[in-house]
Amino acid sequence: MRRFLPLLLLLPFLTLRAAEQKPSLVTVRLHAEGKESDGETFGTPLTLINPPKKIIIRKVPIINERDFVAFYPFPAADGTFGAYFKLDAGGTNRLESHSTEFRDTLVVALINGRIANAMTMDTKITDGIMIIPSGFLPLEIVQLQTNYPTIGTEKAFEEQKKKAMAALKADQKAALKASPTSKAKATPKPQQ
Repeated sequence: MRRFLPLLLLLPFLTLRAAEQKPSLVTVRLHAEGKESDGETFGTPLTLINPPKKIIIRKVPIINERDFVAFYPFPAADGTFGAYFKLDAGGTNRLESHSTEFRDTLVVALINGRIANAMTMDTKITDGIMIIPSGFLPLEIVQLQTNYPTIGTEKAFEEQKKKAMAALKADQKAALKASPTSKAKATPKPQQ
């Protein structure tokens, strides 16, 4: 019993730490291309538009938003936003391992469950920086700014977070004031 006493004393601190971490408002997942032999248990069929192709993706993502340390958004050519994501040690190792073992296969980026990009994993990634070239809406970038600092300005994260939260609140107020027949909705602009 005395062996377990230190563990029991640590339990409240571990639960406080887990409760402290808020879930992200935006889900970002990078899924690997699977095989038909994976079956429905491990894979999900998906139809891509560009490149036009029917593929299977693995259900368990290589990378998700819990692996992010910081990000850097940028405007994409299609009118959406793209972003660079700096990964933690675990995410960096998984991305490097996948980019080494499964070279020249597809990876699919899902943002809030929708297909954002399908990319070919053609180089080994060792620097821990993942890129999603497009597919983020302006609102999603602002939501990301509440959870992750911008790469290069990590020290100013609290100010960035306050501005992003204010933009989200203003967007919510504008949505409440808009009449039900009005289709125009204000979208907060990402902070640069």
